[in-house]
Amino acid sequence: MTPMEAIEARISCRAYADEPLDQGSLNELRAYTEELTRGTDLRFVIVGPAEGGARLKLVKRMFTGKVSTYAALIGPDDNPTREKVGYLGEKLVLKATQMGLGSCWVAGTFDRASVSEPLAAGEVLHDVIPLGHMPAKQPFAQRAIRAGLRKRDRRPEALYQGSVPLAEAPAWIAAGVDAVIKGPSAVNEQPVVFVWEDERLTATLPYGKRNLEYTDLGIAKLHFEIAAEAAGMAGAWNAGAPATFVPRG
Repeated sequence: MTPMEAIEARISCRAYADEPLDQGSLNELRAYTEELTRGTDLRFVIVGPAEGGARLKLVKRMFTGKVSTYAALIGPDDNPTREKVGYLGEKLVLKATQMGLGSCWVAGTFDRASVSEPLAAGEVLHDVIPLGHMPAKQPFAQRAIRAGLRKRDRRPEALYQGSVPLAEAPAWIAAGVDAVIKGPSAVNEQPVVFVWEDERLTATLPYGKRNLEYTDLGIAKLHFEIAAEAAGMAGAWNAGAPATFVPRG
């Protein structure tokens, strides 16, 4: 499964089978998170099945099943870090999707006291990502929650500004915007707007609420880069917002 196929296949999984991950999967996830965060000030800790039945406690009205494995996304408490958490954390989500696992970004609907990983001075727990096997069929309540959230998806034109309409902009821009809409976002607000002017594309955050938009910014940048490359325009974003998309080659 390619990264683009993972974007298409990924869902915010809110129901998990009571089946722990095997040691091989745990090792693969831990090796991947070490690779992702090497050279950064982030710690992505894969917490595996714990003795005594200790598990991540999620809000029951939003999730079903017992989550025995999750990623704790830890780092300094600032917006540049939040962007990195979004960008690299979504790489982990797509990796889990490629492995056939369910995952979901969780920022607030969990009991932080149930996270066993201790924090060092200057660190905060930004988010957790449950990782596990999905049931053969998602329960109705979880399907209804997901459907309700997806109804909030913004139209592509709402995520784009430019001197020409989106339909007349380069195809790789439309592909990138579509991939951003398919990505996770805090309460599906999708706050990033892409501006195309003078043959230059920038990613902007027109408004701010709870700093969660910086995590969304990182997720959006990753999805855009993957889709743009699949459409023939490889490149990468500068950090922050506004940020410029820099083609490669």
